[in-house]
Amino acid sequence: MTRSVWRRIKELRIVISLVFFTLFTLMFVDAWHFFPKRAASALLSLQLVPTLLKFSTIGGVAAASGLALVVVMTLLFGRVYCSTICPLGVLQDIMFRIARKMNKRKRFRYNRAPQWLHYSVLAVSVFLMLTGSSMLIGDLLEPFSNYGRLVNAFALPSLVLTNNAIADILGRFEVFFLYNVPLHLEGLGAMSLGILFLLTLGFLSVTEGRLFCNTFCPTGAILSLMSRLSLTRLAIARDICNNCGACDKVCKAECINSKSKAIDFSACVGCFNCVSACPEEAIRYERRRVPDFLPSEGKFDKGRREFFRNVTVPTATFLIAPGLVQGGSVLLNEAKPVTPPGSLSLSHFTSICTACHLCVTSCPTGVLQPSFMEFGLSGMFQPKMDYSVNYCNYDCVICGEVCPTGAIVPLDVPTKKLVQIGKTTFEKDDCVVVSKKKDCAACSEHCPTKAVHTIPYENGLMLPEVDDGLCIGCGACEHACPVTPKKAIFVNANEIHQKARKPKVEKAKEPVPAASGDFPF
Repeated sequence: MTRSVWRRIKELRIVISLVFFTLFTLMFVDAWHFFPKRAASALLSLQLVPTLLKFSTIGGVAAASGLALVVVMTLLFGRVYCSTICPLGVLQDIMFRIARKMNKRKRFRYNRAPQWLHYSVLAVSVFLMLTGSSMLIGDLLEPFSNYGRLVNAFALPSLVLTNNAIADILGRFEVFFLYNVPLHLEGLGAMSLGILFLLTLGFLSVTEGRLFCNTFCPTGAILSLMSRLSLTRLAIARDICNNCGACDKVCKAECINSKSKAIDFSACVGCFNCVSACPEEAIRYERRRVPDFLPSEGKFDKGRREFFRNVTVPTATFLIAPGLVQGGSVLLNEAKPVTPPGSLSLSHFTSICTACHLCVTSCPTGVLQPSFMEFGLSGMFQPKMDYSVNYCNYDCVICGEVCPTGAIVPLDVPTKKLVQIGKTTFEKDDCVVVSKKKDCAACSEHCPTKAVHTIPYENGLMLPEVDDGLCIGCGACEHACPVTPKKAIFVNANEIHQKARKPKVEKAKEPVPAASGDFPF
């Protein structure tokens, strides 16, 4: 193909990547719940690691189809996934594009990625997953989840603040097209780590291109292994190449060695910058012939390799130290966080959740909030039920519908209404009925199953009483309780979710038959 054709293909790749990037971003900022759930499910099935986790957990046609599409695409054309479908990859390209506008002299150079480190990160991630921790593969390194956390922490609050400001202004003119949306900011710890990750990613993107993708990203490592089996691959025609070096100067993956006329296709992310830049049209797709390894004359950056070895090996050793990961997480607090309906158990949730925060964005009441260290070191950033913010709607099953990994399995409404995620504890002495001799029935009035009801106490006052068999742990009672700072009634987590009794439906009283000859009213 000619150079102009390759430029058109590159432009098409950019358009497709921006479309996917925009759609994924809209999913994460959808505080108004406009994004169609079926479209979200189809898009989420294309995210490799979350879909792998979901398929291994609950299966499903969508997950199988998404995996098949990614596998076929990689076996045919290599890691084009990284430059078109991955939102974090596109974000890195946007960062570099902005930096390139500011410094047009920026050029890349061949620098073979430390593949031993990349595959070691993947191996440690898989090992931790098998021991019940998604810390590396999801909470810290998985690209889709990292992008979701960045959007949830920075883009969504800005959008909500803008929406609320415009809604207030329009409201003064009695125009109510927009409405105020509750704003929930992340904690200082999670926000600080989010800022640190964003700055680190930006620095690596500007200075080293796709170094994160080819060194730390578990998705990139999986695709790198698959691309070694790709039926076709980009290669340099040695008889045409004139060693001008135009290709390696624009290669964001730094995988082209123009001196030896070789491309490390396992590190190539399929951006097509090289083919559109080559003046001799010497770079093209060809059939795979031999295993894709670079010639031995490729130079290595020993200083960077030593740096990564010194930093990551002790970290990996620490993470897999005996006793660190037990039962899916290391809980730093004695009180265990409550996990959402459909998460089955604490260990299931913490071992599969990648903390993408899509459920946090989609939760209508905002009761799902990002944690920091409540689930322990191996469950950083994973969502928890925060009843100080709100409570779980009795009829809502959205979090299970949008979860891309199967950490929250989909439930129908009748099933969800009987899932007991926790049990309520009532501290009698802290209740205002006892401590202040004031009438209060906020907890019983808000309880959807009537697990909290009132019984006679003294002087005509009614005191709450809890039926654990009916309680589902939705937190409506805890949220409504006026006692501060410590609630008089609160939910304790069930490490393994249980089934509550079905509430009795009160029969409607039959009307008293009217006397003969009289009107029935």
